[in-house]
Amino acid sequence: MKNTLIVVAVVLVLVGGNYLYARLSPVEPVYEDINPPPQQVTLSGTYECLPHLDSEGPQTEECTFGFVTDDGVHYAVNFGASPDAMQQFQSGAHVTAEGFIVPREALSTDEWQKYNMKGMFTITFATSAGSASGKIDVGVVCAGALAYMTFPDGAAAETFIAECKEGKHPEVIERYKSELNVGDGAAI
Repeated sequence: MKNTLIVVAVVLVLVGGNYLYARLSPVEPVYEDINPPPQQVTLSGTYECLPHLDSEGPQTEECTFGFVTDDGVHYAVNFGASPDAMQQFQSGAHVTAEGFIVPREALSTDEWQKYNMKGMFTITFATSAGSASGKIDVGVVCAGALAYMTFPDGAAAETFIAECKEGKHPEVIERYKSELNVGDGAAI
């Protein structure tokens, strides 16, 4: 009986000590970046209908537009950031496009889970093969300039973007054209 009481007392002391240690010890939170921000990329490839993951059995005739890169990676296409870029895309056309990729896992709807694709490619600028021109979304270019510029506050940055859209900072557009090597043929 005495041994049983000693064992119970030791267990209670260990459990109580563990509880106090856990409550009083500072714990550093672990932050995981589970939804990284989309990164701007430049891709070359062909406009296509996205292939389905399940290629067995009957297939529907629907075509969900996509983009297959020169190295065979498929993306859904969103022209929301540059509706003028849609003019560059024709079925089977080879296009070089700049934009942002949102990984498939980060898309908020299950609609895209049936397609063989890596993510959603939001186009901000595109040119067709053999074309030295394209459409530049000046709003995206001006906002993108904030990545390499500094301002004393948010209001100053917003003022810069508004002025840039009005054409008061042509050096931003010229730098963008130079970085993409699109030349003077690109329309704004």
